Amino acid sequence: MIIAGSTYLERCQYPKWERLFGSGMRAAIAASGLWHETVVHSYVPSVWRNDAEATLSSFGIVSNLAPTKHELIFEYLDTLQKSFIPDALDADQQEAPLQVKGDVVLRFGFMEGSAKVEGRTVVYDPQNSYEPYHENGSTAERLAMIVSTEELLGFGGFERGAMPTPEKLTQAADNIFDSKPSPQVLLCRDRLGGIQVFFGGPPISIPSYNAESYFRIGVGDVLAAAFAHAWGERGLEPVEAADFAARSIAHFIEDARLPLLPSENLSKLRVSQKNEQRLRVLGVGRFEAKSLVVQTQGWIETLGGAPAFAFIDQNQAKGPIDLLIMGSNENIALSAGIREQVGEPKVVFWPERDRHG
Repeated sequence: MIIAGSTYLERCQYPKWERLFGSGMRAAIAASGLWHETVVHSYVPSVWRNDAEATLSSFGIVSNLAPTKHELIFEYLDTLQKSFIPDALDADQQEAPLQVKGDVVLRFGFMEGSAKVEGRTVVYDPQNSYEPYHENGSTAERLAMIVSTEELLGFGGFERGAMPTPEKLTQAADNIFDSKPSPQVLLCRDRLGGIQVFFGGPPISIPSYNAESYFRIGVGDVLAAAFAHAWGERGLEPVEAADFAARSIAHFIEDARLPLLPSENLSKLRVSQKNEQRLRVLGVGRFEAKSLVVQTQGWIETLGGAPAFAFIDQNQAKGPIDLLIMGSNENIALSAGIREQVGEPKVVFWPERDRHG
């Protein structure tokens, strides 16, 4: 597989994470465990080049790295929430397009340039660029696009901020298929690892699969790499390839696990089930604990449940507690005191402490 994608520095506060990845590097490393040869095309500033080449070569990946003056850094408070995104670059700051040709190609959107692709089977993830695949002269005999619900509505002619109802998503997909040239397959990803597959007719839903933990940075990159491998290299039908991608996400998110595993290693994964309990959440400590409490409320509702209460002051809370979120500066003594007050929580999230401590 040939991959055209970015190389960016990623920093996360909780858990501590500083890695040189970006969509191109992550997808290439993900795919390196699935097929014979992986080639990646990317822009890399000189200060990162040696690290990028060493990382890629350690996985047996062939790298074609074009120089760039842009050192782009993404920052996250936690793996669910970006805290800093680089500003979009003006047209006159963009690098010359990468020239990519191959049998199976995975193309991502870039911030610092673009990739002009000539491919037989191509998977395209625009990465919020809203650039139509063919706009820069790219061609493909078979094309699949992977988009978020917002991107699907945008490419399908709806205004930004439109409510992503099933009817609107289906209409947006129909509008995209009616445009020429158009992709043959559309994958619409949700926030939990599920996928809607459109290729004529009503969408087919692929569920998310269970995981013990959820490291979300790079989930879309992994989905794209897994689907491109299954659909492009193995020749699976779109729905079967999308199911492999959803299973690959469940493998990855448990601990940012790469490379990906072959499908036979993922056969025992179970489909996620909605949790309809009313969960009790307590956050204690610095501002980031408060932010995590608010964010956790939203995720509980997304998962089908509802928070019974969510406090940021332990003096207001009464036990028992389902989830205790501890701020980074808090100590063992405070933790013991909270447990004495409200009982032993079912889950403790304490980002800066060792999980076995």
